Amino acid sequence: SDLANFGQTVNIRGLMERTDQDFVDGLALDLFSPSSRTLVVNQNTSPLPGSFVSGSSGAPFVALSNYSWVIKLNETANDLIAKVELPYDPIALQRIGIDQGNTYVGMLAADKKSENKTRIVKMTSLDGEYMLLGRQTEDISNVFVQYGQGATRAVNLTGGTGNQEAEFIDGLRLSVESDQAFTLNIDIKNGIPPHILSTNVSALNSFSWIINTSIPTQELKNAELRVPSAKTINATNAEKRLAVAKRSLNATSELFTPLSSEFQEIEASEDRIKVSGLKQLDGQYILL
Repeated sequence: SDLANFGQTVNIRGLMERTDQDFVDGLALDLFSPSSRTLVVNQNTSPLPGSFVSGSSGAPFVALSNYSWVIKLNETANDLIAKVELPYDPIALQRIGIDQGNTYVGMLAADKKSENKTRIVKMTSLDGEYMLLGRQTEDISNVFVQYGQGATRAVNLTGGTGNQEAEFIDGLRLSVESDQAFTLNIDIKNGIPPHILSTNVSALNSFSWIINTSIPTQELKNAELRVPSAKTINATNAEKRLAVAKRSLNATSELFTPLSSEFQEIEASEDRIKVSGLKQLDGQYILL
């Protein structure tokens, strides 16, 4: 898409179609939304300094840009799958002794202090003020994978002993042990018609996760799936009411069937449903 300017209205696609928008200064937004919306990004040329960061240990943070980015949607939205990437100059970082791996996205919290986030942010809403931060001590963080097909959005897993993990931009997390090396991609598919659900159940989201691997018929040693469910994870009787369901990868009329409750567990501290004991990952998944 064309580069957007500050103050320009940007259209957000609905139906969980990707909106991938770059801005003139290098800011990049990547998001999925169930409904069409718009957003505007403005600059704040007098942001708080990096010393206002809270909830972190290690060397003090410093601001790496002389302005912050203020993102505003046309309506309140808490159902997005979104990522924000802020631009930086690697030569300027080197000059002040900060490694590129020690750059972060800070989001202004309600108390006007900046909340420490990883460099690529997983989020369900976008409204807020963001600034680029850095520090001189190392902090290990997950790299959040984007949804879609192709090599740049694939997870590469090596064969052998030990679990390997990958986390996608909305918090969907995989832990896999496999004898064989393989690649994995996940797509988002909008729309869950009622006729593909069992009687008296409903889908929590308006979309499904479509997982495909390069070894669809190969049995894995072990695989675990953690499905994000921030909306209802703390609801009463959540363990009885929530379930991850699956159907075949290329299914069109097949019903979604809940995976065995014996292997499903609420991870309230992570706002996820954990499904363990999987021997194969290819398929379509939803949260009921």
